[in-house]
Amino acid sequence: MHRRWLLTLIGLLVGGLLLPVKPVLADGEPPENGVVIWNEDYTLEEDERLEGNLIVFNGDVTLEPGSTAAGSVIIWNGSAEIEGTIEGDLVVSGGDIKLGEDARVEGDVVCSWNCDIEQKVGARVGGGIIEGVPLPNLPPERMRDIPPLPQIPSLPQMWAAGPGRMLDWALRAARSLAAILVVSIVAGLVALLWPQQTERVGHTVVEAPWPSLGVGLLTVFAGTALIVALAITICLSPVAILAALALSAAGLFGWIGAGGVVGKRLLRALNVREITPLWAAGLGALLITLVSTGLSSVFCLAPVGWLLIIVLGCIGLGAVVLTRFGTMAYVPSTGTVPTPPPEPPLAEAPKPPEPPAPPEPPEPAAGAAQEVPEVKEEGPEEVTDDESGHA
Repeated sequence: MHRRWLLTLIGLLVGGLLLPVKPVLADGEPPENGVVIWNEDYTLEEDERLEGNLIVFNGDVTLEPGSTAAGSVIIWNGSAEIEGTIEGDLVVSGGDIKLGEDARVEGDVVCSWNCDIEQKVGARVGGGIIEGVPLPNLPPERMRDIPPLPQIPSLPQMWAAGPGRMLDWALRAARSLAAILVVSIVAGLVALLWPQQTERVGHTVVEAPWPSLGVGLLTVFAGTALIVALAITICLSPVAILAALALSAAGLFGWIGAGGVVGKRLLRALNVREITPLWAAGLGALLITLVSTGLSSVFCLAPVGWLLIIVLGCIGLGAVVLTRFGTMAYVPSTGTVPTPPPEPPLAEAPKPPEPPAPPEPPEPAAGAAQEVPEVKEEGPEEVTDDESGHA
């Protein structure tokens, strides 16, 4: 059964696309060889007969009591209200089917893709009633046991759900902005309390980005493995929580240090005279968090945002590890053995002061006889009577 109506549907669609589009006649007389209608409703009035098939795209079909459609009726994105007779199949997709008391369908009634059937007492269907999209490999007897496919909301339902989706989107955007502001405020407070530590971390991010990236990636892998290993045990699970908090705090501190560098350069570009760590770190953290979050929210740019968060976060974390949470400056190694500085020269011992030179004797006057000093020969001194006390 399902193969027959499926083949009929394909044939009618192909044939309907090849047929010229015939609008409804002004005098109410139906066309003789079938009709294909786009974006309009069609009504087959009482006691009228339509020869051929009726194919309607994006429109509703009404068959009044006593009317007859000699072929099949196929409706896409529209509903069918049948009070007359259909000598072929009735196929509706994206709409509802209402079979009145005088309705008669000699073929199958197929209701697929967001379609509901309402059949009143007295309505007759010569074939079967199929809801959903039938599977071609299953017999028709088992098709009734298969639940219909999930319904796809039609265009009016999507428009009705629009305010709810807009409200959900607005709440998510407000939550993201609140998180960004919290990160910015925390960055400003950290830079206010520990300005030197934040400065060291930011300086390491700028001066040694590649070592910081490598150390940050290694720290993430090692820290994650350690946390998982501690969490597996029962007695050490609190230690795992503390390790996770420490790793998160280090990553946040590195993010704040990188934000401080960005904020300081931005303020210098704006010719701000006095740059404080509070405003530099707060503004920089706000900027980089806003950019990364915005890129991650856009579907086509989400990988770029994730990559920015991972790379910048690992660089900041590595800078924190290299500076021991900013307590010491990082000195990059050059790969050579440093030579010791030259020893300072020894200070010379002070020389003793020289004795003053004796004064020179006055020169004799001109023409005066120059007396030659008499030189006595040294010998044993004689002891006189007065000194020895003897005569």
